[in-house]
Amino acid sequence: MTQRPLPRPHRSSTFLSAVLLMLAGFVPLSVAPTAHAATPRPDGSATAPSQRSLLIGQSSRAAWNDYTSFAQAPAGGSVYYELASGTWVSPAHADYARFLADQGRTVQVGVSWKDNPPGFTGGDENAKAARSRAVTQELADGKYADRFQTLIDFVDAHPSARFLLRLDYEVSSAYHCTDASCASYKNAFTRIRSLIDGRTHQHNVQYVYHPVRGEYEKLYPGDGVVDRLGVSVFAHELCLPIHDTGGYLYNGTPPTNYDTTALQCRNAYLGTDQWGNPAAVWKNWDYDANVLKMMKFAKDHGKKMIVSESGMMNFTDDGADTSGLEATRGNLWVQRLFGLLDYSGPIPNMSGTYDLSDVITTVTYIDLDFRYGWDGVNDGSFDFPPGSTWFVDGRLSRYTDARATFCRGLTAGRFDSACT
Repeated sequence: MTQRPLPRPHRSSTFLSAVLLMLAGFVPLSVAPTAHAATPRPDGSATAPSQRSLLIGQSSRAAWNDYTSFAQAPAGGSVYYELASGTWVSPAHADYARFLADQGRTVQVGVSWKDNPPGFTGGDENAKAARSRAVTQELADGKYADRFQTLIDFVDAHPSARFLLRLDYEVSSAYHCTDASCASYKNAFTRIRSLIDGRTHQHNVQYVYHPVRGEYEKLYPGDGVVDRLGVSVFAHELCLPIHDTGGYLYNGTPPTNYDTTALQCRNAYLGTDQWGNPAAVWKNWDYDANVLKMMKFAKDHGKKMIVSESGMMNFTDDGADTSGLEATRGNLWVQRLFGLLDYSGPIPNMSGTYDLSDVITTVTYIDLDFRYGWDGVNDGSFDFPPGSTWFVDGRLSRYTDARATFCRGLTAGRFDSACT
């Protein structure tokens, strides 16, 4: 029987819990040295990067096999490593990491402790969050250094591969800050980077700061230690509704802050009225305000971004259809994902317009059948109830329009992978 990785937390509960509670001159990892250079426009502003990179999966070769059934091999993939055991989350993660690294590809590694914090003996989510915060401070103090040795040895054994290390994922004050300053996480990030850089034999590692979308500034460890900013893109990030058992969850409150007909968020930006005076201008948006602001934040700090996790969710299904397919809104999701990469325009609650088309240079698409859990392994029974938020088949091979749109997006977005 296939060993399945430890379950990652349900994302809607992650969102609620969050509410509750360089290397100098280093070459970008996933492309050639000049690949991320932006081409200037006549007015001096930047355009999209000359090439972007695609990563596939998050746990096993299953996503890779699905994706390469209709497309060229991507730049790499994504896996998880946990602090509690000091090794990969499961043998499948280890196998996929080795598969990618042996080919000299890019391996994004989520080094996590919030899912399973060392020393956590049980309790509800609040208790686990409290222990995660304590572990974050312990990491800042230099504890658990031995738990990184397996990862360090793996990096050393693969000098031709490229590693993007997320020092925990979707980090938040709820799980990583012991006080308002969030010094616990900032210092932990710096300490872990120093530890790994000091023990590895070659410079093939970059460090990714991946916050929840609303706290990108609060936990930022600093320009000197962060190489890239990561963001998750699922449903609310693209202003699409999530169907959960019993109804829809919107990014906003209809009708004031969400248009249920257009499937868009509604927010105001600071523009001018007909007389040229400052005024709030209301409009519909395809993108969450915090995602756009985070992109601007990254650009202001001279950092590129990676979509560290992305995938479809249950946008429509009430459980009557157990196929998990999102034929119509899945295609819309893909359109908005690629539209985000080249965004240029206003930002909610801000004045002016901003060209953000050169900020996101790498995208990770998970490409798994989430009906059977985070690893997408069909063991004969669904891991999520039909009609719930994660009851969706996100494999692109299962779609016609969404797959075609994805393939066109790769070409138009200048990705290093194309469909066959």
